[in-house]
Amino acid sequence: MKKSLFTFLISISLLIIFMVNNISVSADEQSSYKNYYSSLDSYKLIELPKDIEELKTLIKISLRVHNLTELPKEIWKLENLTSLTFENNELTEVPKEIGKLKNLRNLSLGFNKLTELPVEIGELKNLDYLDLRNNKLTELPKEIGKLKNLTSLTLDNNKLTELPKEIWKLKNLTKLTLYRNELTEVPKEIGKLQKLTNLYLFNNKITELPKEIGKLKNLTTLTLRDNELTELPKEIGKLKNLTTLTLYNNKLTELPKEIWKLKNLTSLSLDNNKLTEFPKEIWKLKNLRDLDLGRNELTKLSKEIGELKNLRNLDLSNNKLTEVPKEIGKLKNLDYLWLYNNKLTELPKEIGELKNLTRLSLGNNELKKLPTEIVKLKNLYELDLNNNKLTKLPIEVDKLKNLTDLNLNGNNLTNLPKNL
Repeated sequence: MKKSLFTFLISISLLIIFMVNNISVSADEQSSYKNYYSSLDSYKLIELPKDIEELKTLIKISLRVHNLTELPKEIWKLENLTSLTFENNELTEVPKEIGKLKNLRNLSLGFNKLTELPVEIGELKNLDYLDLRNNKLTELPKEIGKLKNLTSLTLDNNKLTELPKEIWKLKNLTKLTLYRNELTEVPKEIGKLQKLTNLYLFNNKITELPKEIGKLKNLTTLTLRDNELTELPKEIGKLKNLTTLTLYNNKLTELPKEIWKLKNLTSLSLDNNKLTEFPKEIWKLKNLRDLDLGRNELTKLSKEIGELKNLRNLDLSNNKLTEVPKEIGKLKNLDYLWLYNNKLTELPKEIGELKNLTRLSLGNNELKKLPTEIVKLKNLYELDLNNNKLTKLPIEVDKLKNLTDLNLNGNNLTNLPKNL
């Protein structure tokens, strides 16, 4: 492509972004503008024209998935910019001149090759959204603490080992994303971010949580999976608005009794820890819809499981359970039930009461027979019975009209019901 044509295309595309966002045009015209702009992605731009500085009224620049290695100095003259997006490029640095864009509210530089940020980032006092995911950042400048209006900070998939203490000055943050870094601790100052609603810390090397986590009273989602936690602070019970708590792939051996105060919890994931007993207090979590206790060391399931009337998904696979209490039949809303790879020798007849069940996983147990009541599961479409000790199936198993997937491998069956 000739230089003049390249300059024309990129200039007119940026002008179109401005028109689409600021001028009242018909729906057809607006669609036409947007389609023309998006078609420029196929050119895989490696630079921007210098005369971009002539577009003084431009408020938004978005150039995703190109091959840009640097930002031209002329861009810093566009003082009306409120949104700047250069995701999925080849940028290795952010020029210090970025501090001149005083009106910037949205800055997205994810999926580049940035190793550091300039201190001038702190001059963007109106910034509301900052996305730096999937770079190579090892540290953040302390000046980031000057971004008092920031509500969303995304730093996942970098190489951060610690955070500057100034980050805890960002009192308006509602979303903080730090997963897939190399953090080993969560500073007690986390308790200062009391407007947080979403906190993502999974895939780090965190060994403990500070008691100050309990000050995050507005938190609705807390994700801590894939860390090295051995215990939780009792203050976690103060997170009254929490709806999702994800803790799988840690080293927890027990849970604090205060966790049962989380009455708004709808999803609790504890898969792949070291829990040895099923907590009786779990009946207090009346709003639970998803409960994952797979890959632990549970030997017994308490009858209190029947109190979780809103459960949709229950995973108890890969434990050491020898029986299932009859109270399981009270879970009328259950959709998925995973009991794979335990030591079950029989099932209670009450399992037939799970009229909404669609998937039942019972493989790798020691079942010798099935209760005839299993044929009442009219909505079942997947039934896994592989690697048990079954010698026969209930004669009326053909009543499971919706069944599409039946796994009977590795049993001792000599014949099947005629109508199956």
